[in-house]
Amino acid sequence: MGKFLLGFYLVLFSFFSIAEEITDEKKRVIDEMLEITGALEIGEMMGNAVADQMISALAQQGQNMDQRVVAIVKDEVSKIMHDEFIANGFIHNMSYQIYHKYFTTDELKQVVMFYKTPAGSKMAMYLPQVTQEAMIAGQQHGASLGPIIEYRLMARFRREGIR
Repeated sequence: MGKFLLGFYLVLFSFFSIAEEITDEKKRVIDEMLEITGALEIGEMMGNAVADQMISALAQQGQNMDQRVVAIVKDEVSKIMHDEFIANGFIHNMSYQIYHKYFTTDELKQVVMFYKTPAGSKMAMYLPQVTQEAMIAGQQHGASLGPIIEYRLMARFRREGIR
């Protein structure tokens, strides 16, 4: 009886562990959605944000901010982000897995159809800027929380008798 149950559970778990394979059709729909939404530009936006943070950090350390240095940092970080997110297929492969997990092919087709409407087209046009502004606002808000976090942690440590 024990061997039967063990065999049953092994078959059951192996059945559920086999992931549904993503079809070429679904990949094409996801690719179309990435193209329409400008999602492929996110790597570039991230590169610009990283470069700006590096330049800001250098400026705060009193580093010489020769405009050639600024241009080189922006150029190299941009190239790295393109290579690591776009050229090597990372965004596509990541998107396939994530969208496959949450959406059917038909649902993704409906999303693409929405993006082809006037409202959807406008959404797609501004989505990269909206995403970038939201990322910047979130980073700024997160950075402003440092003193609050420190104050509350210190108060909690005192209450808990931790020095």
